[in-house]
Amino acid sequence: MDIELTGVKTFEQLPVRPVQVAGRTNTGRGHQERIEKTRRKPTYKRPVSKAERIRRKKKRKRIAWWRYIKRMMSRLLLLAAMLAAAIFAISKILGLIVGIFIPKAGAGSSFAEELLKDDIKILRYDVEAPRVIEENEIRGRLASLVGEYPEFSEVYEHMDEYPEKLLVSLCNNPEMIDFVKGYPGNTGMAAGELTDKELRAKIPHLLQWDKRWGYAAYGENNMVALAGCAPTCMSMVIVGLTGNEAATPDAIADYAMQNGFYVEGTGTAWSLMTEGGQQWGVYGREISLMENNIVSELEAGHPIICSVHAGDFTVEGHFIVLVGVEDGKIRLNDPNSISRSNQLWDYSELEGQISNLWVFNKY
Repeated sequence: MDIELTGVKTFEQLPVRPVQVAGRTNTGRGHQERIEKTRRKPTYKRPVSKAERIRRKKKRKRIAWWRYIKRMMSRLLLLAAMLAAAIFAISKILGLIVGIFIPKAGAGSSFAEELLKDDIKILRYDVEAPRVIEENEIRGRLASLVGEYPEFSEVYEHMDEYPEKLLVSLCNNPEMIDFVKGYPGNTGMAAGELTDKELRAKIPHLLQWDKRWGYAAYGENNMVALAGCAPTCMSMVIVGLTGNEAATPDAIADYAMQNGFYVEGTGTAWSLMTEGGQQWGVYGREISLMENNIVSELEAGHPIICSVHAGDFTVEGHFIVLVGVEDGKIRLNDPNSISRSNQLWDYSELEGQISNLWVFNKY
């Protein structure tokens, strides 16, 4: 069927305008043919129904959504890759830091450090103020500990292999369990060195029942773990002020026995704090029990060893080290307890328990 187009002129009827090229008018036949070829002939557009328009619109929307989803997925994958790289880098950095400041447990690392790496393990033991425990109470106390902590069963089932004093100490301080379990076969032995972390510390926290030196003898029928609180405190002070890695608690205990600073049946003489310290490069002097004195010395970086009587730390006599002031309270190192060393103390809590005290400087 022919379609008649009205209002449109034929090619023959269209005027040909002359084109001026290089000073002459181009009206030749070839030029006319080129114009006819390039002219756009009229076309007919098929009308589009409403349903078709809706279908096309939906299709465009679907395509747009897929493109949007692809873009989002690409961005999410890129973000995930960047996050994974960041986590990996941070873990490497943290691993490096931990490797520097927390030495690996094993030979030469203290039991205290092994515990401090795992706060949950420290806090699981309920440590209260020590009390007098009679011989007939030991079994009952250990039985109750077995009920709370299954690891105590080994000691409970072989009580005859452990000295009574050691079992009493364990009843008062469950933190000692690993040390006590290692007692058979290690009597009198001392092995191990101070770690890099301990040597770098301002005043390191050392435990008298550390496996490296706790089994070493200190007096007749006694050991550093039970009676060596004073040598352990001196070791903390000497190592902190001088960096002397040979000044381990067992070395100080041996020095005290050989030079008359250990009194059998009584313990360490107070003269170790003054006369004995000079041999290790530190100078100790007595100071008065006044809060201002203690705070000013601690703020100046001078550790203070205190002899304490029955109270929060002991049922007889004990030595502790005051190492600093934080938030108006006193930070201390108890050679017999991790938990008590982790808390801050008001001066009023300590004042009534202190029998004497010595402040130390590098000699």
